[in-house]
Amino acid sequence: MKTKIKSIILMIALVFSSKIYAQTSDSSSVKKVSEVVSYRVNLFKKKLKLTEAEANQFFPIYDAYISDLTKSKKIFRNKWKKKPIETLSEVEASEYFNDALILQQNEVDLFKNCSDKLKSVIPMTKIIRLASAEREVRLKLIEKANEVKLPKSKKKSTVGASTNVN
Repeated sequence: MKTKIKSIILMIALVFSSKIYAQTSDSSSVKKVSEVVSYRVNLFKKKLKLTEAEANQFFPIYDAYISDLTKSKKIFRNKWKKKPIETLSEVEASEYFNDALILQQNEVDLFKNCSDKLKSVIPMTKIIRLASAEREVRLKLIEKANEVKLPKSKKKSTVGASTNVN
């Protein structure tokens, strides 16, 4: 579950990070982020067999869905991250359970809303392949992100370069 959340966060970060990195002067970082974002778009186009017109309408809807989904999960995580499940009282456990159910219902509602919007953009056959495409794209993005890993700082990237074995 944590890996899935991290993967989703990575995907969201890659989508929105191009705006953040565009403000830095390190053009190689911008290029790497842009490369990963393009790679993501191309993977979705390929997996869902999107035409250019479909892709132009698909991504704003899908990216908004992913953003809302991430926000929803972040709210839940922030509320409960400082309380290990093992230490919850019966009342807290009940509240946690209810919050988890609300989160899951919110996820379903967000997907239903997204699907309803996508119906006017892409055929239902492509919408039902979306979950499968998401899993495949997530795995490929993790691989790609590891390939073009951005250094945390110039000092670490030069020191770690000799010890990093791929």
